[in-house]
Amino acid sequence: MKLRLGATAAIVAVVSALFLVSVLPAAAAATATPDLTPGPTYTLWAYGVVRTVSFTGSSTDGYDFQGSATYGYTVLLNQTNLTSTTFELFANRTMAAQLSIEYCVPNCRSPTATATVTHDAWEAVDAWANFTTDANVSESGQNVSAIGLINAHSTVHGSLWDDAQGVVRSAFLSANVSSDASVAFATPLGLLPNDLTPGASWSDSSEFSASGSWAIDYHYLFVGPKGSIDVGPTDLHSDVQSSGNVSVDGNVGTGPADSVTFDGVPYLNVSLTIVGPFVAREGFILVPDDIDLFGTSATTPWGANDSGAATVEMTSLYVHAGRGAHFGIGGSEWLYTSSAANPSVTAIGAGSAGLWGVDEVASASNAVGTTPVQGVPISVDQANDYAGCLITGVGCPSTSGGPRAIVPGLFLGIIAVAVIAVVVAVLVTERRRIPPPPYPNASLYPPGGAVTPPPLDTSRSGARRPPPPEDDPLSNLW
Repeated sequence: MKLRLGATAAIVAVVSALFLVSVLPAAAAATATPDLTPGPTYTLWAYGVVRTVSFTGSSTDGYDFQGSATYGYTVLLNQTNLTSTTFELFANRTMAAQLSIEYCVPNCRSPTATATVTHDAWEAVDAWANFTTDANVSESGQNVSAIGLINAHSTVHGSLWDDAQGVVRSAFLSANVSSDASVAFATPLGLLPNDLTPGASWSDSSEFSASGSWAIDYHYLFVGPKGSIDVGPTDLHSDVQSSGNVSVDGNVGTGPADSVTFDGVPYLNVSLTIVGPFVAREGFILVPDDIDLFGTSATTPWGANDSGAATVEMTSLYVHAGRGAHFGIGGSEWLYTSSAANPSVTAIGAGSAGLWGVDEVASASNAVGTTPVQGVPISVDQANDYAGCLITGVGCPSTSGGPRAIVPGLFLGIIAVAVIAVVVAVLVTERRRIPPPPYPNASLYPPGGAVTPPPLDTSRSGARRPPPPEDDPLSNLW
């Protein structure tokens, strides 16, 4: 189920990072909490994918179409153990969809007329969160030990560019979105049992309080034989939802499809449903519904005027059920669904509340492709390269692997650890607030998109920022 929230979601996002990663042996909540090893090391790893696909078909309006799309996302995770039961997780995630479609009549082999739609959208999130392994979830009616989210912070930046050219009509849309939000839970939100086994199912819920804001600016222009529509530039902004409830439901199947292997390491296929006022990425990075560039048309004020669109849905989280160099989230799978409106048959329609009564382009979109995209373990350098190409649209690899292809050899050195000097002491009930490390592709953001890290909470003894990672000859293994 899709998660939806106002801007406060961006933070809660981190919630799921942890639940996916949980992997320690545990039984009853009161007796099986695993021990972390606090101290001067932290662990950095990454997973992701870039996939290019092509498609052909016929639209409901009688036109043939052909096109291509590049889909992808990267996730970098950085874990620091704070005490024997708490840890801090930094997450950097980039996602994009680049879509190009040509409509033809009578067909694309010998067209007498054509129309084109181009749609590019990207989203980048920086987040941090504090977790405890001493939380609980309900499994088969009993409380069991679990990883739980204590508090979190995240920033989101994204951009969309949409262009349609028909025989006598054209439309252009551009948008930029951003949010900055913090969330804290009344009791740690249980995400994943410490003892994760096939056939398990669990649930939990918690009240949250949040602060922060989101902002949108966009411009829409339509030109046709009956005139033009020019909306914006328009600026919208609001505070995030300040309080509410978040619930989690998870399960692991028992069939052959419920486990995968990366370079000889087994991972369980975890299904997660998070219900609350936000949209989740990777089950743990939450994005305010108001600025979701990959949601349905109802989530944005310009949604009915998109000539192209790509929606996403997470179908799997891959979790290694066992103690290792880091908590065991190693990959995920997302379903990308693309659609487009043929600008050659678009007509001026009735007014739209989304455009405050201004006439809009009224047309039905055609589904042009549905593609499963599986993120697998990759090196940090490769993840940075992917993130850059997903944002700029330049230099992405042309790959088109199978929908569930497990690529052996990508998960190199899953048990290696990047070592750095960091000593942290904090209370479980009062987590420190530490800004995320600089996003590796911050220079690619448009003006005004720079992330301002939250100030360090100096009121907590021992709270300090971890030093930057040293050069690590084994970094390519992460």
